[in-house]
Amino acid sequence: MQAKTAVTTKKRTSTTTMKIEAFAKVNFTLEVLGVRDDGYHALRSLVVPISLCDTLEITEAETLESDTGYADDLCLKAARVLSPDRGASIRVIKRIPAGGGLGGGSADAAATLVALNGIWGLGKSRDELVRLAAQVGSDVPALVHGGAVLMEGRGEKVSPFMPEGVAFPRLHMVLCNPGVASSTKEVYAKCNSRVTDDASILYNMRTALASGSLERISAAMMNDLQEPAVSLHPEIGGALELLRKSGVIGAAMSGSGSTVFGLVQSEAHGRETAAFLNLHGFAAWYAQTVP
Repeated sequence: MQAKTAVTTKKRTSTTTMKIEAFAKVNFTLEVLGVRDDGYHALRSLVVPISLCDTLEITEAETLESDTGYADDLCLKAARVLSPDRGASIRVIKRIPAGGGLGGGSADAAATLVALNGIWGLGKSRDELVRLAAQVGSDVPALVHGGAVLMEGRGEKVSPFMPEGVAFPRLHMVLCNPGVASSTKEVYAKCNSRVTDDASILYNMRTALASGSLERISAAMMNDLQEPAVSLHPEIGGALELLRKSGVIGAAMSGSGSTVFGLVQSEAHGRETAAFLNLHGFAAWYAQTVP
């Protein structure tokens, strides 16, 4: 389970407090394959967790409360899906930009499911938590599962992307957010679904990852939502253009935007590039993939 390595627990009298990191994600590929009978879009995406993270401190309590301040609080929704009658106090230190296509709210919800499963002593397996996560949000199952996963359907189907025994490579990247809120609903409404299933997209990404070539990996990155998002928000196109000019190896948008990302050779290169983007008025971060 992705969040497992970041968990610490401590006893305070009769209550338990757990501190847990909630990792953001980027979509290395994102295909929109059509509209399902339930009205949701059918997706296929390589979802990869990255080191940019929120930190949650969750304490067993009599009532259920969260300090996120969001009207649609996915942490509270996750807790209620897991066990509707139990209480907890959820405190979130936010670092992942909201509405940026990095799955911040979903990451917090996934961490909440993992933490409360332990705090409440429910003993649910990872597969059980993944199934429950599908009731919370489309990105939550992938982030509960952990690691690089192939996400399908509306997000409820997740499976390891790498062959058994093979780790996803540690890749360095720069994230760049142009400071606009990209509406997921509007972006999907403007997106034309694929007419045919292009099996070469995943094949190209798998072979690129196997080669270890950053150029090949970058060339295999794609996102069907990028074009409609840029048409709605030209600032995203500007961020992509500046990111490419900064010297990254390829660039793509994550999720439905507005954050874009590009691969770099090293941490030093990534931090220098992020500083360059900051000077040009963009919020930017160095990150790496989480093994």
